[in-house]
Amino acid sequence: MFTDADPFSDEDFEQYERELPGALRAAGDSFPGPSSDLVARGLARGRQRRRFRRLRRSALAAVLVTASVAGWATVAGVFDNSNSGPADRTGAPWVTDAPRDLVPLLAKAVPPDGQLIDAYSNFAAGSPRVLRAQAEVMATYTTASGSSELSVVVSRPAPGSRDDSDAYCDENVPKSTCSRSPEPDGAVLTTRRTIKDKGSTDPAQLWRALYTRPDGVRVDVRANGDYLVVGDVAGVSSLSMEQIVAIARSASWEPVGAAVATPAQQITGLVPALLRSGVRVLSADGSSSTGEFVVDTDSGIHELNVSVDSGPIEVCPPAAAKADPTTGTCEMVKLSDGTSARIDRARTEHGRYVPWALTAFRAHGLRIRFEQDPPSKSNRDKPTPSAGPSMLQDQVKEIAASPRWDAP
Repeated sequence: MFTDADPFSDEDFEQYERELPGALRAAGDSFPGPSSDLVARGLARGRQRRRFRRLRRSALAAVLVTASVAGWATVAGVFDNSNSGPADRTGAPWVTDAPRDLVPLLAKAVPPDGQLIDAYSNFAAGSPRVLRAQAEVMATYTTASGSSELSVVVSRPAPGSRDDSDAYCDENVPKSTCSRSPEPDGAVLTTRRTIKDKGSTDPAQLWRALYTRPDGVRVDVRANGDYLVVGDVAGVSSLSMEQIVAIARSASWEPVGAAVATPAQQITGLVPALLRSGVRVLSADGSSSTGEFVVDTDSGIHELNVSVDSGPIEVCPPAAAKADPTTGTCEMVKLSDGTSARIDRARTEHGRYVPWALTAFRAHGLRIRFEQDPPSKSNRDKPTPSAGPSMLQDQVKEIAASPRWDAP
Protein backbone atom coordinates (compact mmCIF):
# COMPACT_ATOMS: atom_id res chain seq x y z
CA MET A 1 0.00 0.00 0.00
CA PHE A 2 1.34 3.43 -0.90
CA THR A 3 1.14 6.46 1.33
CA ASP A 4 1.82 10.15 0.91
CA ALA A 5 4.89 9.66 3.12
CA ASP A 6 6.76 8.29 0.10
CA PRO A 7 10.53 8.74 0.63
CA PHE A 8 11.10 9.27 -3.10
CA SER A 9 10.42 12.53 -4.88
CA ASP A 10 10.23 12.48 -8.65
CA GLU A 11 13.78 13.88 -8.82
CA ASP A 12 15.03 11.20 -6.41
CA PHE A 13 13.46 8.52 -8.55
CA GLU A 14 15.13 9.77 -11.71
CA GLN A 15 18.49 9.45 -9.98
CA TYR A 16 17.45 6.08 -8.58
CA GLU A 17 16.47 4.92 -12.07
CA ARG A 18 19.87 5.90 -13.47
CA GLU A 19 21.93 4.30 -10.68
CA LEU A 20 19.97 1.14 -9.92
CA PRO A 21 21.08 -0.99 -12.91
CA GLY A 22 24.77 -0.40 -12.22
CA ALA A 23 24.38 -1.01 -8.51
CA LEU A 24 22.61 -4.32 -9.08
CA ARG A 25 25.14 -5.45 -11.65
CA ALA A 26 27.98 -4.56 -9.27
CA ALA A 27 26.31 -6.54 -6.52
CA GLY A 28 26.10 -9.47 -8.90
CA ASP A 29 29.91 -9.73 -9.02
CA SER A 30 29.99 -10.96 -5.42
CA PHE A 31 26.58 -12.59 -5.05
CA PRO A 32 24.72 -15.23 -7.01
CA GLY A 33 23.17 -13.61 -10.06
CA PRO A 34 19.71 -12.14 -9.65
CA SER A 35 16.81 -13.13 -11.82
CA SER A 36 17.27 -11.79 -15.33
CA ASP A 37 14.39 -9.33 -15.08
CA LEU A 38 15.13 -7.96 -11.61
CA VAL A 39 16.34 -4.58 -12.90
CA ALA A 40 13.39 -4.20 -15.24
CA ARG A 41 10.91 -5.20 -12.57
CA GLY A 42 12.47 -2.79 -10.08
CA LEU A 43 12.20 0.10 -12.52
CA ALA A 44 8.65 -0.82 -13.46
CA ARG A 45 7.64 -0.98 -9.80
CA GLY A 46 9.14 2.46 -9.22
CA ARG A 47 7.20 3.92 -12.13
CA GLN A 48 4.04 2.36 -10.78
CA ARG A 49 4.62 4.00 -7.40
CA ARG A 50 5.00 7.41 -9.02
CA ARG A 51 1.90 7.02 -11.18
CA PHE A 52 -0.15 5.65 -8.34
CA ARG A 53 0.86 8.55 -6.11
CA ARG A 54 -0.10 11.09 -8.80
CA LEU A 55 -3.44 9.43 -9.44
CA ARG A 56 -4.17 9.31 -5.73
CA ARG A 57 -3.37 12.98 -5.28
CA SER A 58 -5.65 13.84 -8.18
CA ALA A 59 -8.53 11.81 -6.76
CA LEU A 60 -8.01 13.21 -3.29
CA ALA A 61 -7.86 16.84 -4.36
CA ALA A 62 -11.50 17.49 -3.51
CA VAL A 63 -11.39 15.37 -0.41
CA LEU A 64 -8.60 17.08 1.39
CA VAL A 65 -9.83 19.77 3.71
CA THR A 66 -8.44 23.30 3.95
CA ALA A 67 -5.78 23.54 6.64
CA SER A 68 -5.86 26.18 9.36
CA VAL A 69 -4.13 29.48 8.54
CA ALA A 70 -0.38 29.18 9.02
CA GLY A 71 1.49 31.18 11.64
CA TRP A 72 1.92 31.00 15.36
CA ALA A 73 -1.67 29.85 15.76
CA THR A 74 -0.59 26.55 14.22
CA VAL A 75 3.06 26.39 15.19
CA ALA A 76 2.74 27.47 18.80
CA GLY A 77 -0.68 25.95 19.48
CA VAL A 78 -1.14 23.41 22.25
CA PHE A 79 -3.20 20.28 21.67
CA ASP A 80 -5.86 19.30 24.17
CA ASN A 81 -8.03 16.19 24.13
CA SER A 82 -10.22 17.26 27.02
CA ASN A 83 -13.99 17.49 26.96
CA SER A 84 -15.08 20.17 24.51
CA GLY A 85 -18.64 20.71 25.65
CA PRO A 86 -21.87 18.85 26.26
CA ALA A 87 -20.48 15.62 24.80
CA ASP A 88 -17.01 14.08 24.74
CA ARG A 89 -15.23 14.96 21.49
CA THR A 90 -14.81 11.29 20.70
CA GLY A 91 -18.59 10.93 20.90
CA ALA A 92 -20.58 7.78 21.47
CA PRO A 93 -20.20 5.12 18.78
CA TRP A 94 -22.66 5.78 16.00
CA VAL A 95 -24.68 3.00 14.47
CA THR A 96 -24.98 3.88 10.79
CA ASP A 97 -25.30 2.03 7.52
CA ALA A 98 -22.21 3.76 6.16
CA PRO A 99 -19.80 1.14 4.77
CA ARG A 100 -16.33 1.38 6.27
CA ASP A 101 -14.43 -0.79 3.79
CA LEU A 102 -15.10 -0.02 0.14
CA VAL A 103 -12.71 -2.58 -1.33
CA PRO A 104 -15.31 -5.41 -1.42
CA LEU A 105 -17.65 -3.05 -3.28
CA LEU A 106 -14.97 -2.34 -5.87
CA ALA A 107 -14.33 -6.08 -6.24
CA LYS A 108 -18.00 -6.55 -7.16
CA ALA A 109 -17.94 -3.67 -9.64
CA VAL A 110 -14.88 -4.59 -11.73
CA PRO A 111 -14.87 -7.29 -14.45
CA PRO A 112 -14.43 -10.74 -12.88
CA ASP A 113 -11.51 -11.81 -15.06
CA GLY A 114 -9.05 -9.51 -13.27
CA GLN A 115 -7.46 -9.15 -9.86
CA LEU A 116 -7.24 -6.19 -7.47
CA ILE A 117 -3.79 -5.43 -6.03
CA ASP A 118 -2.83 -2.88 -3.34
CA ALA A 119 -6.48 -1.96 -2.80
CA TYR A 120 -7.49 0.40 -0.02
CA SER A 121 -10.30 2.83 0.75
CA ASN A 122 -10.76 6.12 2.55
CA PHE A 123 -14.13 7.03 4.02
CA ALA A 124 -14.87 8.68 7.38
CA ALA A 125 -17.86 6.42 8.02
CA GLY A 126 -17.87 7.11 11.77
CA SER A 127 -17.58 10.90 11.46
CA PRO A 128 -20.28 13.58 11.28
CA ARG A 129 -21.96 13.75 7.90
CA VAL A 130 -20.30 17.07 6.99
CA LEU A 131 -16.94 15.23 6.98
CA ARG A 132 -18.34 12.48 4.76
CA ALA A 133 -18.63 14.54 1.60
CA GLN A 134 -16.65 12.00 -0.42
CA ALA A 135 -15.64 8.36 -0.30
CA GLU A 136 -12.79 6.89 -2.28
CA VAL A 137 -11.35 3.48 -3.09
CA MET A 138 -8.22 2.79 -5.12
CA ALA A 139 -6.46 -0.28 -6.46
CA THR A 140 -4.44 -1.70 -9.32
CA TYR A 141 -6.62 -3.89 -11.54
CA THR A 142 -4.55 -6.56 -13.30
CA THR A 143 -5.38 -9.01 -16.07
CA ALA A 144 -3.28 -11.18 -18.34
CA SER A 145 -3.23 -8.34 -20.89
CA GLY A 146 -2.10 -5.53 -18.61
CA SER A 147 -2.85 -3.37 -15.58
CA SER A 148 -4.93 -0.30 -14.80
CA GLU A 149 -4.68 1.90 -11.76
CA LEU A 150 -8.23 2.59 -10.60
CA SER A 151 -9.65 5.41 -8.52
CA VAL A 152 -13.35 5.58 -7.63
CA VAL A 153 -14.79 8.61 -5.80
CA VAL A 154 -18.44 8.69 -4.68
CA SER A 155 -19.96 12.06 -3.74
CA ARG A 156 -22.99 14.33 -4.03
CA PRO A 157 -21.60 17.59 -5.42
CA ALA A 158 -23.78 20.67 -5.17
CA PRO A 159 -25.00 21.79 -8.61
CA GLY A 160 -22.78 24.56 -9.93
CA SER A 161 -20.04 23.98 -7.34
CA ARG A 162 -16.37 23.45 -8.10
CA ASP A 163 -16.79 19.71 -7.56
CA ASP A 164 -19.59 19.70 -10.13
CA SER A 165 -17.57 21.26 -12.95
CA ASP A 166 -15.79 18.07 -14.04
CA ALA A 167 -19.09 16.62 -15.25
CA TYR A 168 -19.26 19.25 -18.00
CA CYS A 169 -17.27 19.43 -21.23
CA ASP A 170 -15.70 22.57 -22.57
CA GLU A 171 -17.36 23.53 -25.84
CA ASN A 172 -13.97 23.74 -27.53
CA VAL A 173 -13.01 20.17 -26.59
CA PRO A 174 -13.69 17.51 -29.25
CA LYS A 175 -16.27 14.87 -28.40
CA SER A 176 -13.64 12.16 -28.80
CA THR A 177 -11.97 13.62 -25.70
CA CYS A 178 -15.02 14.61 -23.64
CA SER A 179 -18.66 13.64 -24.05
CA ARG A 180 -21.65 14.47 -21.82
CA SER A 181 -24.87 12.50 -22.34
CA PRO A 182 -28.11 13.16 -20.40
CA GLU A 183 -30.24 10.03 -19.99
CA PRO A 184 -34.03 9.61 -19.98
CA ASP A 185 -34.24 8.86 -16.24
CA GLY A 186 -32.45 12.10 -15.33
CA ALA A 187 -28.99 10.59 -14.96
CA VAL A 188 -25.99 12.06 -16.81
CA LEU A 189 -22.92 10.24 -18.09
CA THR A 190 -19.71 12.12 -18.83
CA THR A 191 -16.70 10.37 -20.33
CA ARG A 192 -13.21 11.82 -20.70
CA ARG A 193 -10.18 10.49 -22.56
CA THR A 194 -6.77 12.03 -22.08
CA ILE A 195 -4.22 10.87 -24.63
CA LYS A 196 -0.63 11.73 -23.76
CA ASP A 197 2.56 11.61 -25.82
CA LYS A 198 4.28 8.25 -25.86
CA GLY A 199 7.52 9.95 -24.91
CA SER A 200 5.99 11.26 -21.68
CA THR A 201 6.97 9.73 -18.35
CA ASP A 202 3.25 9.63 -17.48
CA PRO A 203 0.93 6.83 -18.52
CA ALA A 204 -0.26 7.01 -22.12
CA GLN A 205 -3.92 7.11 -21.18
CA LEU A 206 -6.14 8.49 -18.46
CA TRP A 207 -9.75 7.52 -19.03
CA ARG A 208 -12.57 8.69 -16.83
CA ALA A 209 -16.30 8.12 -16.47
CA LEU A 210 -18.50 10.32 -14.25
CA TYR A 211 -21.98 8.90 -13.75
CA THR A 212 -24.40 11.25 -11.98
CA ARG A 213 -27.49 9.37 -10.85
CA PRO A 214 -30.97 10.93 -10.81
CA ASP A 215 -30.69 11.39 -7.02
CA GLY A 216 -27.50 13.47 -7.41
CA VAL A 217 -25.00 10.81 -6.32
CA ARG A 218 -21.93 10.86 -8.57
CA VAL A 219 -19.54 7.97 -9.15
CA ASP A 220 -16.25 9.19 -10.66
CA VAL A 221 -14.08 6.37 -12.04
CA ARG A 222 -10.56 7.01 -13.29
CA ALA A 223 -8.33 4.44 -14.96
CA ASN A 224 -4.91 4.74 -16.55
CA GLY A 225 -2.65 2.36 -18.40
CA ASP A 226 0.49 0.64 -17.23
CA TYR A 227 3.98 0.67 -18.73
CA LEU A 228 5.33 -2.27 -20.64
CA VAL A 229 8.73 -3.19 -19.26
CA VAL A 230 10.29 -4.00 -22.62
CA GLY A 231 11.48 -0.85 -24.35
CA ASP A 232 9.74 1.43 -21.86
CA VAL A 233 6.73 1.63 -24.19
CA ALA A 234 3.55 3.00 -22.70
CA GLY A 235 0.94 0.26 -22.63
CA VAL A 236 -2.81 0.31 -23.05
CA SER A 237 -5.20 0.23 -20.12
CA SER A 238 -6.55 -3.23 -19.36
CA LEU A 239 -10.02 -1.68 -19.09
CA SER A 240 -12.07 -0.41 -21.99
CA MET A 241 -14.20 2.73 -21.67
CA GLU A 242 -17.28 0.51 -21.69
CA GLN A 243 -15.95 -1.39 -18.67
CA ILE A 244 -15.07 1.85 -16.87
CA VAL A 245 -18.61 3.11 -17.46
CA ALA A 246 -19.99 -0.19 -16.14
CA ILE A 247 -18.00 0.26 -12.93
CA ALA A 248 -19.48 3.73 -12.51
CA ARG A 249 -23.00 2.41 -13.08
CA SER A 250 -22.60 -0.52 -10.70
CA ALA A 251 -25.23 -0.94 -8.00
CA SER A 252 -22.38 -1.70 -5.56
CA TRP A 253 -22.03 2.03 -4.84
CA GLU A 254 -25.62 2.53 -3.65
CA PRO A 255 -24.86 2.18 0.11
CA VAL A 256 -21.96 4.62 -0.28
CA GLY A 257 -24.14 7.13 -2.07
CA ALA A 258 -26.67 6.92 0.75
CA ALA A 259 -23.96 7.64 3.32
CA VAL A 260 -22.21 10.67 1.79
CA ALA A 261 -23.32 14.20 2.63
CA THR A 262 -26.01 15.79 0.51
CA PRO A 263 -25.48 19.36 -0.76
CA ALA A 264 -27.65 20.62 2.12
CA GLN A 265 -25.38 18.82 4.61
CA GLN A 266 -22.18 20.29 3.16
CA ILE A 267 -20.72 23.66 4.09
CA THR A 268 -22.20 25.51 1.13
CA GLY A 269 -25.65 24.31 2.22
CA LEU A 270 -25.31 24.52 6.00
CA VAL A 271 -23.92 28.03 6.42
CA PRO A 272 -26.60 29.92 4.39
CA ALA A 273 -29.33 27.90 6.14
CA LEU A 274 -27.95 28.80 9.60
CA LEU A 275 -27.54 32.56 9.03
CA ARG A 276 -30.10 34.81 10.67
CA SER A 277 -33.07 35.88 8.63
CA GLY A 278 -32.45 39.15 6.85
CA VAL A 279 -28.82 38.35 6.06
CA ARG A 280 -28.31 38.09 2.33
CA VAL A 281 -25.79 35.73 0.78
CA LEU A 282 -24.47 37.65 -2.20
CA SER A 283 -22.26 34.83 -3.45
CA ALA A 284 -21.30 31.33 -2.38
CA ASP A 285 -18.56 29.10 -3.74
CA GLY A 286 -16.52 26.22 -2.47
CA SER A 287 -15.91 22.51 -2.55
CA SER A 288 -17.17 19.59 -0.50
CA SER A 289 -15.14 20.66 2.54
CA THR A 290 -14.80 24.43 2.12
CA GLY A 291 -17.09 27.40 1.59
CA GLU A 292 -16.43 30.98 0.52
CA PHE A 293 -19.30 33.39 1.10
CA VAL A 294 -19.98 37.08 0.66
CA VAL A 295 -22.78 38.15 3.01
CA ASP A 296 -24.63 41.43 3.52
CA THR A 297 -25.40 42.14 7.19
CA ASP A 298 -26.46 45.21 9.15
CA SER A 299 -22.76 45.90 9.79
CA GLY A 300 -21.85 45.84 6.11
CA ILE A 301 -20.70 43.38 3.48
CA HIS A 302 -18.29 40.73 4.67
CA GLU A 303 -16.41 37.75 3.35
CA LEU A 304 -16.73 34.53 5.33
CA ASN A 305 -14.58 31.47 4.63
CA VAL A 306 -15.46 28.17 6.33
CA SER A 307 -13.61 24.85 6.35
CA VAL A 308 -13.94 21.54 8.20
CA ASP A 309 -11.49 18.88 9.27
CA SER A 310 -10.97 16.47 12.13
CA GLY A 311 -8.44 16.62 14.93
CA PRO A 312 -7.81 17.48 18.58
CA ILE A 313 -8.55 20.75 20.36
CA GLU A 314 -5.77 23.27 19.80
CA VAL A 315 -5.77 25.67 22.72
CA CYS A 316 -4.14 29.11 22.77
CA PRO A 317 -0.49 29.45 23.73
CA PRO A 318 -0.03 30.87 27.26
CA ALA A 319 1.27 34.24 26.03
CA ALA A 320 -1.42 34.75 23.40
CA ALA A 321 -3.88 36.59 25.64
CA LYS A 322 -1.89 39.83 25.79
CA ALA A 323 -2.91 42.53 23.36
CA ASP A 324 -0.29 43.08 20.69
CA PRO A 325 -1.23 44.75 17.39
CA THR A 326 1.52 42.90 15.52
CA THR A 327 0.63 39.41 16.69
CA GLY A 328 -3.04 39.73 17.67
CA THR A 329 -4.65 37.79 20.48
CA CYS A 330 -6.09 34.34 21.05
CA GLU A 331 -8.63 33.16 23.60
CA MET A 332 -10.62 30.04 24.39
CA VAL A 333 -14.38 30.48 24.81
CA LYS A 334 -17.49 28.37 25.29
CA LEU A 335 -20.28 28.56 22.74
CA SER A 336 -23.95 28.63 23.74
CA ASP A 337 -24.19 24.82 23.66
CA GLY A 338 -21.01 24.37 25.72
CA THR A 339 -18.73 23.61 22.77
CA SER A 340 -15.15 24.80 23.16
CA ALA A 341 -13.95 27.31 20.59
CA ARG A 342 -10.83 29.29 19.90
CA ILE A 343 -10.95 32.90 18.70
CA ASP A 344 -7.93 34.39 16.96
CA ARG A 345 -8.16 38.13 16.45
CA ALA A 346 -6.60 39.97 13.55
CA ARG A 347 -2.82 40.05 13.55
CA THR A 348 0.19 40.06 11.28
CA GLU A 349 2.64 37.22 11.15
CA HIS A 350 5.87 37.67 9.17
CA GLY A 351 4.21 40.45 7.18
CA ARG A 352 1.12 38.40 6.39
CA TYR A 353 -2.31 39.42 7.59
CA VAL A 354 -4.34 36.79 9.45
CA PRO A 355 -8.03 37.67 9.91
CA TRP A 356 -10.48 37.25 12.76
CA ALA A 357 -11.16 33.54 13.04
CA LEU A 358 -13.15 31.17 15.21
CA THR A 359 -12.45 27.44 15.38
CA ALA A 360 -15.14 25.30 17.00
CA PHE A 361 -14.18 21.90 18.40
CA ARG A 362 -17.32 19.79 18.23
CA ALA A 363 -18.03 16.16 19.09
CA HIS A 364 -16.48 13.25 17.20
CA GLY A 365 -13.33 15.28 16.50
CA LEU A 366 -15.04 17.71 14.12
CA ARG A 367 -13.29 21.07 13.79
CA ILE A 368 -14.97 23.98 12.00
CA ARG A 369 -12.97 27.09 11.17
CA PHE A 370 -14.62 30.40 10.29
CA GLU A 371 -12.57 33.32 8.94
CA GLN A 372 -14.14 36.75 8.56
CA ASP A 373 -12.90 39.17 5.90
CA PRO A 374 -9.78 37.28 4.82
CA PRO A 375 -7.49 39.35 2.60
CA SER A 376 -7.75 38.99 -1.14
CA LYS A 377 -5.18 36.75 -2.79
CA SER A 378 -3.48 39.80 -4.30
CA ASN A 379 -3.12 41.36 -0.86
CA ARG A 380 -1.96 38.42 1.26
CA ASP A 381 1.64 39.60 1.53
CA LYS A 382 1.01 42.88 3.33
CA PRO A 383 -0.90 43.76 6.52
CA THR A 384 -4.55 44.70 6.18
CA PRO A 385 -6.54 46.55 8.87
CA SER A 386 -8.86 44.41 10.95
CA ALA A 387 -12.55 44.60 10.12
CA GLY A 388 -13.23 44.96 13.84
CA PRO A 389 -16.22 43.63 15.80
CA SER A 390 -19.34 43.04 13.76
CA MET A 391 -22.72 41.42 13.95
CA LEU A 392 -21.35 38.68 11.71
CA GLN A 393 -19.01 37.50 14.45
CA ASP A 394 -21.97 37.01 16.79
CA GLN A 395 -23.72 35.04 14.09
CA VAL A 396 -20.67 32.88 13.53
CA LYS A 397 -20.81 31.83 17.18
CA GLU A 398 -24.46 30.89 16.75
CA ILE A 399 -23.76 28.95 13.57
CA ALA A 400 -20.85 27.08 15.15
CA ALA A 401 -23.10 26.03 18.07
CA SER A 402 -25.74 24.45 15.83
CA PRO A 403 -26.31 20.71 16.37
CA ARG A 404 -26.77 20.33 12.62
CA TRP A 405 -22.98 20.04 12.29
CA ASP A 406 -23.13 16.80 14.30
CA ALA A 407 -25.60 14.98 12.02
CA PRO A 408 -24.49 11.33 11.66
